[in-house]
Amino acid sequence: MPRYYSARLVKSGPIVGVKLFFGAPVIDGEELDRSPRLQCLVDTETSGRYVWQLDDRGAPLDVEGCMLRQVTPIDEAEYRFLTARAQWAAEHKPEHIAAAPQRRIDLTKMPGIF
Repeated sequence: MPRYYSARLVKSGPIVGVKLFFGAPVIDGEELDRSPRLQCLVDTETSGRYVWQLDDRGAPLDVEGCMLRQVTPIDEAEYRFLTARAQWAAEHKPEHIAAAPQRRIDLTKMPGIF
């Protein structure tokens, strides 16, 4: 049964969806014929990223050397929203904060409300 989380890849970065599951490795959308292992999909990644460290609740902390910040459990619907938003931003609006989750949000460069 997969578990879903929201997290940040960098301090003050946008929130991304994280899926933690146990299964065969998936690389470039293709499932490999290998033994099942604990895997983690971060943001819109199609390749499996392997989990190195879990906290006491079982939430991922370290995924292939990338420390996750502010990890919070969410439901599948919110995970799908976060990944769909990131995919939309990458395709249609590359300046959107969700398009580059590895960059910090710079509030001085955001457009004003009025």
